[in-house]
Amino acid sequence: MKRGLTFDEVLAAVDGILELPQDPSDANSLWQKLDPMLDRMLLAAKIDAVRHQRLSEVLSPIKAAASELTQSLANAKRGGYMRGDWMRFAERDLIRLKDEMSALREFMIEEADFLRFACMRTQLEGLGRIDPEKLFEELHEAGAINERTWALLMAQPNSWRNALKDREISKQLVRISGWLFDLQEARRERILGVPTPER
Repeated sequence: MKRGLTFDEVLAAVDGILELPQDPSDANSLWQKLDPMLDRMLLAAKIDAVRHQRLSEVLSPIKAAASELTQSLANAKRGGYMRGDWMRFAERDLIRLKDEMSALREFMIEEADFLRFACMRTQLEGLGRIDPEKLFEELHEAGAINERTWALLMAQPNSWRNALKDREISKQLVRISGWLFDLQEARRERILGVPTPER
């Protein structure tokens, strides 16, 4: 990944499009920001073949709808007597994009733990290109860092970077994130009676 990507960043970008007014004028710039984020999230999800396939199937119609919206806006921008028609097409395309984006949001909420850890693992594997503070915040929010350790980290700001300079620590964090995810999956199966998808 080019830089640390978090689940919350992707979700916020998805919500940004869902919250757009019906005027599609700002949709293209928001999509240009979100599109590479979705590609990076899909790449991160490769650690689980089943979920990766499901996410790919959710993203395919989104990209198709976004492509049509971009084309309609480009045609409208050229002006001419067809401009009004192209803007109406763009409004229709935005409605379709929002519908597909709602399905993505539902998937993301359903698989929040998996996607959060998938992004986290990718950040750790790309150690030199991440924001250490953001990474530890993700670990804390996910429950992988207890309150006592968190308090120590907060009291010593430079400890974020010092810890991640140690390759052995970074490898351990990758393993911890995987173990915690597996534990959460086992709890989910036990509490909800939902089978853990095979990898």
